[in-house]
Amino acid sequence: MKRISIFSIYMLFFIGQIAAQSTEIAPSPPVAIQEEKPFSVGASLGYSFIGYRDETDLPLNRYLNTLYVNLEGKIDKENFIYTSAFCFYTGKNDSIEISSNEDFFVYYQKKSDFIRINLDKALDFRLWGSSEFPGYLGPEFRGTLYFTHLPQTIYYGITVLASLNAHVTQKWIIDEKTELIFTAAIPVFGYAVRPPYYGLLYSPLDMENKITSLHNYQAIFCGFRYNYKINNIFYLSTGCGFELSHISFPQSRKDALIRVNAGFAFYF
Repeated sequence: MKRISIFSIYMLFFIGQIAAQSTEIAPSPPVAIQEEKPFSVGASLGYSFIGYRDETDLPLNRYLNTLYVNLEGKIDKENFIYTSAFCFYTGKNDSIEISSNEDFFVYYQKKSDFIRINLDKALDFRLWGSSEFPGYLGPEFRGTLYFTHLPQTIYYGITVLASLNAHVTQKWIIDEKTELIFTAAIPVFGYAVRPPYYGLLYSPLDMENKITSLHNYQAIFCGFRYNYKINNIFYLSTGCGFELSHISFPQSRKDALIRVNAGFAFYF
């Protein structure tokens, strides 16, 4: 009986060793750490609808459709985002040509060339949110040039805007390939410069009695973007946005802009 019990103990020990070896988990291969690529350069093509009320010559509402190209460079690190963008709009504008004699004025519309150039630089620092929903806040500089020219005439319109803005960026990282980005900005300091009339009588460089306010430009800018990563170095994007702005002096001008775009970018 004693021999049977000793034999049983040895058999149980032997079976236990075999079971332990058969259930041992094989070590998993090391996970490759994905290299961070914070730099990106991209381009997009878009369409915009602009409506504005300009009281330079006459208090008239005007509307135009434009195509635009946007070039953008970005540094996207964990704690901050730096963005530099250049945007060029072009289209045809319904302008008003004025002729007069001693007794009356005659107004009629003609198509004029419209150009708008934007230069934006923003530096946002991460201040709130989780890894999937980070929020950023920082300063932005925005410069805008409007230029309108009536073909075969000397009539033109020039507006130069510059502002230092409070800029907000909110991300929603849905998964490793897709993300949504919302941006908004409001000028803290806005400055507009423009000659009061068209034609050669007032040069754009003649600033006498043109600038009397250090904060004559107010606006709000908003944008939405959807990014889809194709691979580790390339992604596609689509987006939309709107702008509202007002120049209060020397001449009142109210602008509204709606835009849509699609583009691509490279990571490196």
